[in-house]
Amino acid sequence: MTDIPDEPFAASSEAGPPLPGKNRTPDSLLLRLAGAPLAPLSTLSAVGLPAGTAWAGWFALLNALTWPIVLGSPLFLYAKALGAGDLMLGILAAIPPLLAILHIPGAHLMPRMGYRRVMIWGWGSRTVLIFIMALTTIIFTSSTARLAGIFLCIITFSALRGLSGGAWMPWVTGLIPPDVRGKFFLRDQLYGQSGNLLALLASTAFLLGNPDPRQFSLPFLFAGIGGTISVLCLMRVPDISAPEHHAQTGEVVSMIQMMSEKIFRCLCIFNILYMLVLGGLTVFTIAFLRGVVGFSQSAIVLLSGMSALGGVISLFWCGAVIDRIGSKPIMLLSLAAFAAVFAGWWAVAGKIVPPSPPMVGCLYLLMGIAGMNFAAANNRLQSLNIPRAGRNHYFAVFLAIVNVAAGASPLIWGLILEIIGRHHVATGSLQWNRYSIYFACGTLLTLPLLALCRGLDENHQAAV
Repeated sequence: MTDIPDEPFAASSEAGPPLPGKNRTPDSLLLRLAGAPLAPLSTLSAVGLPAGTAWAGWFALLNALTWPIVLGSPLFLYAKALGAGDLMLGILAAIPPLLAILHIPGAHLMPRMGYRRVMIWGWGSRTVLIFIMALTTIIFTSSTARLAGIFLCIITFSALRGLSGGAWMPWVTGLIPPDVRGKFFLRDQLYGQSGNLLALLASTAFLLGNPDPRQFSLPFLFAGIGGTISVLCLMRVPDISAPEHHAQTGEVVSMIQMMSEKIFRCLCIFNILYMLVLGGLTVFTIAFLRGVVGFSQSAIVLLSGMSALGGVISLFWCGAVIDRIGSKPIMLLSLAAFAAVFAGWWAVAGKIVPPSPPMVGCLYLLMGIAGMNFAAANNRLQSLNIPRAGRNHYFAVFLAIVNVAAGASPLIWGLILEIIGRHHVATGSLQWNRYSIYFACGTLLTLPLLALCRGLDENHQAAV
């Protein structure tokens, strides 16, 4: 692999202007955003990244053949087909992020085992669970047994993911120089969302018509095969085995000390609130389309695939600017797009706009654009602001508390939706039902996130 820096992401101390500061005027920022060229196709390459990190992109692509199925729309549609209500769907959606609290005990494994061994152990074990999930759809015959089986598999799957997943961010931030991390996270998102799109297209083909619950074994088997190959790619990514690195990044830092640091505290609070507002959006749009609108399962999976398509397309533009203008402008634009997404779903649920496939597809497209660009920018901001000393524990604590919020979100909203039930009120042509209320609340609650995002510190860079 050629190790020549790419032009927009040159791996040198002179690559591009500094991150945006408080003195930059809104006009100059808008001009830079409007004039940003599309990223070249070479953005997909590993040029300018350390040797061996190309395999991280292939891992992201193949890993994305698993989670959109095992933790995404096919899982929720399967549970819905077995008779799960909004609250049960909320619990199912809450399990993976809540068990991310296991990142904290998992951080103690990293200095002894190394990042790569922890990830391979965790991802290999959870891949076995995917095949077991596929078997439960065939072996069990009653809906109750199938639901119990799927819940048990998701709990075990998520526990393994929680114990090992905390190794990824300290691993890649140790591998990737800070001035090309924007490119790395962009590339990671591009490969990942391409795999996401492939997974959803495959699931659409598997679930055509009105499938029997046993037919859901096909997407789960597909996910298991993708997960198996992804572990082989993970084995090719270089580990960071220097003892001094593990000694420094594995240093134990107390929670009080972490939260006393303003930059880290603000980053945590912002991400917690972001997850509380947006953590239930995916699952409840699926519940609305299936339970109220009556779209077929294959149609919902296909339309939700528009989010992956939107993410892939827009990330090319994001890649051209993220290392030059910084994370905050992209995060602000993404939050504004999320407010528009919530407003659009509110109009559909309130029967102001008909729930036509083109309308739903456009909403999913905008969801993907907002979600993927926000994730790339947010990951970059985290990698720059979390210090190297004690990085394992900083990342473990950060991911744990943010994922607890992500798990609480569908639980809270699911309970609220169950309490509202079928009650509805009409205000002229506008219908106020449980879903239109949920989407209206999401629209309003997204707006304060814009102000909080503006207060994040992007000028400070911790020791990297």
